[in-house]
Amino acid sequence: MGFQQGFRINTNTASLNTYRSYGSAQAGLERNIERLSSGMRINRAADDSAGLAISQRMNNQVRGMQQANRNSQQANNMLQTAEGGLDQISNILGRMRELAVQSASDGVNADDRASIDLEYQQLKAEITRIGDATEYNGTKLINGHKAKGIDETTTVSTALAASSGIANANDVYVASTAQDGEYEFTYNATDNTLELAHATDTDAEQTVTFADGFSDGDEVHFDELGISVKIDSNFASLSGKKLKVDQGEFYTIQVGSNNDAGADAATFSSGTNATENRITFNIGDATADGLGLDGSDLTALGNSQHAINELDAAIAKVNDERSNIGALQNRFEYTSSNLMNSIQNNAASLSTIRDADFAVEAADLARNQILTQSSSAMLAQANSLSQNVLGLIR
Repeated sequence: MGFQQGFRINTNTASLNTYRSYGSAQAGLERNIERLSSGMRINRAADDSAGLAISQRMNNQVRGMQQANRNSQQANNMLQTAEGGLDQISNILGRMRELAVQSASDGVNADDRASIDLEYQQLKAEITRIGDATEYNGTKLINGHKAKGIDETTTVSTALAASSGIANANDVYVASTAQDGEYEFTYNATDNTLELAHATDTDAEQTVTFADGFSDGDEVHFDELGISVKIDSNFASLSGKKLKVDQGEFYTIQVGSNNDAGADAATFSSGTNATENRITFNIGDATADGLGLDGSDLTALGNSQHAINELDAAIAKVNDERSNIGALQNRFEYTSSNLMNSIQNNAASLSTIRDADFAVEAADLARNQILTQSSSAMLAQANSLSQNVLGLIR
């Protein structure tokens, strides 16, 4: 306050200055009370406009990651449900193989085989029932609803299945482990063999050779490709024909708080298509049809012997699917752990921007309380200064 000469009563500058200081201390006191009561350093944009924008973005990220973590845990529960169904199917397949081995012996007669086949057919029906009934939150899991698909790129005589949308053909079954892409038949007239190989992958493990001696409708399983196919004995007619295995439909789990703008939502996120914010996967068809057992029976010795091979292939497929599910469960556990770590670190960063420091605010509160009390007392003193002029007019 500047030096005031003389006595004036119309304007009490001392009172005005004291009132201004009182108002500032009172505003600081109210701010301290607001922060201590809410626990937030930023309660409105005016408190820290830049900090508010940053904290809001970070808060949305944290909330998104929290939901993504719940998604991962739900995916694990869904996979556990699928694995439980496959476990029961695996037990049934073991019993069916036991029956097939029993029926494949001449120690039983035709009537015995008929009796054995009754149980065999009931167990086969139960496999399909379990495959159709196993679901999570209304979504069927192991009935082939979300399995890899197969298509023809050229007409393939009787090598393909009506069940895959190709007319006038025997059954084709595709497992979730099949490598995507085209497969081509090549006929070797010299030794009457038929080879099925990936059209672009020269890896020897992706090649299967069918030797001479197959009968019409014989079913061949090859785990490397994840496909089992029934073929006819006319190998030459299949030469040059192709199958196309595609990703089919898949389950999508959002495991990040953002969208992968560079990847379409329908992209199967594996290999080079892997994305940061979602995991997709297939689960194969575990019904009797999907396992290649639809026409299987034990009514004759030859059928029983053939059923053993079909069951071995079905058991291998179920084991592969269970291994695939187990690997996915382990992956989702690591995904959840990583999300929890990210949530913790982002929440800590958010706290430094948004949350109130109670030690600082409590100290500032005490300071502002003293200032408001002293300012109130000094305001009374300043207001009494003008009364000194009465001494001049007595």
